[in-house]
Amino acid sequence: MRFLWLFGPLMAAAILAGCAGPSNRNAVFNELNPAPMTASAWARIRGTYTGPIHASTDRFGVHALAQMETRLDINGSAYDPAVTLQIDKGYSTSWTAYGEHKGTYTNVPYRRYGSQGTIVASSHYPNQMLVTVRRVSTLNHKPSWLVLTFLPSGSIDVDYLGLSGWRGSGELWRIPGYISVQ
Repeated sequence: MRFLWLFGPLMAAAILAGCAGPSNRNAVFNELNPAPMTASAWARIRGTYTGPIHASTDRFGVHALAQMETRLDINGSAYDPAVTLQIDKGYSTSWTAYGEHKGTYTNVPYRRYGSQGTIVASSHYPNQMLVTVRRVSTLNHKPSWLVLTFLPSGSIDVDYLGLSGWRGSGELWRIPGYISVQ
């Protein structure tokens, strides 16, 4: 008991310092325009995108790398985006030589069965979307964020913001739609 009394405040300070990124995250969030995308811009971005996102962190001497193969489905409207995110993540840290995590996250009600969490998505004028990914877990209720910037070429620049200093970027490319021949 004496151990907790003595080191409890130090452990709390270490945990809070490990999440020292809120000011950095807030700076990114403050750059987003609160107005939603226009209907014409939204019509151009709906679809399916795939690609890698690379992230790293270096907190308290623990260096970690991750690569996430991503599939992102965007539908719905600019005011109510319907988003499904599938991630196949491989990571390596100083404590873990190699680890994997696969998951599906969505805000679409009929796709929630079997998913590993939910998504909160919002569009931002002129060409951005904020996706908050919340895992359903007893250990980790903290979200991570994806700031998506849609480019005229049909690709997406991704800025990944995670907990404990995780930061990354990537590029997702649109999968061409299927053409039905009748």
